[in-house]
Amino acid sequence: MSKYKVTVVIVNYNKEPYISQCIESVINQSLQPIEIIIVDDGSTDNSGIISSRYAAAHPHVRYLTQENNGVSSARNKGLSYAQGEYVAFLDADDYVPADAYERLYKAAVKSDADTAVGNFECFNEYRTWHLAYMKKVFAKGLPAVRHISTHQELHLTPSVSNKLFRREWLLQHKIVFQENLQIGEDLLFTQNALHLSNKTAMCNYPVLYYRVNEEEHTLSKQATLAFFEQLVLVQKELKQLYDSLHRQNELVHIEKRQLDFFLSSLFRKAAAFSKEQLHELLTVSRAFVHTLTEKSLLDQLDSKNRLLSQIIIQKDYEPFVKLLSSFCKDSFTNELVQQDQKVYSKLVEEYPAYAPWLEIHSLQAEHRIEVIRLEGANLTIGGYAFVKGLSTEDIQKELVFKSKMETKIISLENELRTDVSYLFAHNKINYHHAGFQTITINLVNLLQNGSWNVFLRLKAGGKAVDEPLQVILAQLRNHAKPNITHNVEVSASFSANSQMSVRVKKVNFLEKCISKLTGIKRAVRYDVSFLKKRDYHTFSAIVLYKLFNRLYRNKSIWLIGERKDTAQDNSYHLYTYIRTNHKHQNAYYVIDKNAEDYQRIKHLGNIVHFNSLKHTLYLLVSHKTINSYSEASNMYTTAYKNIIKYYPEWQQNEKVFIQHGVIGVSRVNHVLHKNRMNYSQFVVSSPFEKKHIVKEFGYENKEVVVTGLARWDALQDTSKGKEILVMPTWRNWIKTEKQLFESDYWNRYMSLFKNPDFKRILEERDLTVTFFPHYQMQQLIESFPVLGERIRIARQGEETVQSLLKRHSILITDYSTVSFDFAYMNKPVFFYQFDYDEFYSKHYNEGPINHKKDLFGERAEEEQILIDLLEKHPASANQRAKQISNYILKEEGRSHSQLLFQQLSGGK
Repeated sequence: MSKYKVTVVIVNYNKEPYISQCIESVINQSLQPIEIIIVDDGSTDNSGIISSRYAAAHPHVRYLTQENNGVSSARNKGLSYAQGEYVAFLDADDYVPADAYERLYKAAVKSDADTAVGNFECFNEYRTWHLAYMKKVFAKGLPAVRHISTHQELHLTPSVSNKLFRREWLLQHKIVFQENLQIGEDLLFTQNALHLSNKTAMCNYPVLYYRVNEEEHTLSKQATLAFFEQLVLVQKELKQLYDSLHRQNELVHIEKRQLDFFLSSLFRKAAAFSKEQLHELLTVSRAFVHTLTEKSLLDQLDSKNRLLSQIIIQKDYEPFVKLLSSFCKDSFTNELVQQDQKVYSKLVEEYPAYAPWLEIHSLQAEHRIEVIRLEGANLTIGGYAFVKGLSTEDIQKELVFKSKMETKIISLENELRTDVSYLFAHNKINYHHAGFQTITINLVNLLQNGSWNVFLRLKAGGKAVDEPLQVILAQLRNHAKPNITHNVEVSASFSANSQMSVRVKKVNFLEKCISKLTGIKRAVRYDVSFLKKRDYHTFSAIVLYKLFNRLYRNKSIWLIGERKDTAQDNSYHLYTYIRTNHKHQNAYYVIDKNAEDYQRIKHLGNIVHFNSLKHTLYLLVSHKTINSYSEASNMYTTAYKNIIKYYPEWQQNEKVFIQHGVIGVSRVNHVLHKNRMNYSQFVVSSPFEKKHIVKEFGYENKEVVVTGLARWDALQDTSKGKEILVMPTWRNWIKTEKQLFESDYWNRYMSLFKNPDFKRILEERDLTVTFFPHYQMQQLIESFPVLGERIRIARQGEETVQSLLKRHSILITDYSTVSFDFAYMNKPVFFYQFDYDEFYSKHYNEGPINHKKDLFGERAEEEQILIDLLEKHPASANQRAKQISNYILKEEGRSHSQLLFQQLSGGK
């Protein structure tokens, strides 16, 4: 019997910064006894010294050394010394949870398995994440004990570090690491082990924390010919392995993985090769393709890879170079084109000789149902649908109901949805007409009694795609509860993957009663579930609503708010106006009682404390909810969200969006579209903005009202002519302080503040600068650098944004809509836009207002140009006023708050 339950072989090569964490994570395992063998592969740093100290201090830790000969040789050496019942392998820059080997060991012993596989997490200094393919390995419904011959998903986990192997069994079958491999050594080992294993025990628990170190210079990270030659060698070794195992017919599963990896590596790494090297790379690539046992795998590739594989087979050098170069530059998309009633990859325009391999025989559809209601016999549906890769300009859409006996088809009208192009194709494919107009259908008039499956049909290029209609959100599905009208019950049901079907059924009096009683029981169970969970807040709100709903609704309550902790924006100014001039209106302001801004608004009265029971009840019974930000994100309580998820019909309030900026510089219809937010009134700043909202956001003309922003009423210039405000917006691709400090975004502003000419202008004109970093930037930085006596950093909470705008005489920004507020006061704005294309592809979707040409201030892309513009200041005030008037409403005699209140109260 083995002395140890598990031996962990740790291989180290120059991992000094990480090796202590690795070793200690194994020393501190809950499983005992455990053996640790550290094999140093010729390290030149201090990691060997650290390892030897651990070995000296712990009798179950052994330290071995060898000349640098690679990870495979080191693992084999550790395996030869191992004494444990099972063996695990670990790299010195990774580490394991405290119960990792106990979980794996118990799983293996319980099923008497030769091998065990666990889950793992990847991490770097910024984040932690799971790999997508591991979700397939541990998908729901799969057994806890498997074998690779019957469960193909086990081919997806080649690493040895998340596994246990029975030691005696490894020795019996002479399973070792191939020392001539520098890439794929894990893959070959695990393929051999999992096939020869009697069974594999699965453990869906993180047993490994895998460090992703982009700075490593291993062969797998390098763009060299040797990398691809190693992949060819791995493929040959795999063929020999499967031949020796007499499992040639199963090789296709791992070959598919290797083919995908080889081709994707070509696209990733080819940019680093010279033209001469590309000749050799083409030869190596051809050798790889010819080693494939199952050539039909080439037909299963996507169009880009199918084209590449055919170019490789034909050894067509010029197209090979052209294709790899194009994709390295991200010049192509997955766009499709229609030609002669056929659909092809757009690549056919560049590579017509390869048209037979670029034809698309099976189209894929994407859709989202955003609106669904079942009221009586009427079914209302709205959303969008498109064929992946294909422009929606010529796509026809139909709603299809299928029973066993017949099919009913309803035509759908296309609707403009520019947001879909942005969300799914970064505006590189025209999905603008993906939307379909919300339609209401009387199911009793359309369908015969029985069950009907519902599909979206998309027609393109002589082909039709029937996509089962899915309703993902539970709240939407609850809008389709059973209804009985004229002795006919109409109901919707949803499968495990949210596919919708409807049923039309004649019912008698008894069946009506049973159906109603079933609904009541279902509701009671839902209500009581909160009592069982001791969620008295939600339960009390439900009871109070059912008792006093009608009473409160007659009060015509307006519930106004911003973020839960702020009272600064349009909502605050509207509320101040109402409480000052129209106290008869039952208006209430929602704010956290611990917020700093609570003190500046509480004197107005009618304050509702955020997340109180009163807050939840007023959300349920209010006549209007009014917010300048996203209502659901900023004004809903958890209890309210729970309630309307099951009782969506209770949400009868008119939702009013009064904004916190001017829409048009960026397209935000993917956030604010009618199908998503369902605002009753959408307040805008100008007729230009209204036209944009009506055209692209799905709102009717009467639902969009032009009043301007309430906060503009308080915009009174208090500047002295000596103050510059620098206020950039954010870049959402920056996630950490390190990324910020390394970014062009940060360095551009730091360079500006340090520029001698900029400092000279400040001195000569006796100017001061206030740098107000974006809220997200302030969250990342603990302390800002000292920028000079004339440049001050303004931190969040020290001063309101509106106060900053009023007391400064010049604004320098990039894309922030505070520029509209500043220009409203007829003060000069300078736009410093050094990353225009990147910002409007990675952060926001560019809107109808062209930020390069249409705005009301001087624009600079380079630092020196900005400084030259400041040197020449002032600019023409009359010209600025003319430009701003296109986007901002100014009406003499009435304030914006007054205009807004009149609209909200029906023009009274």
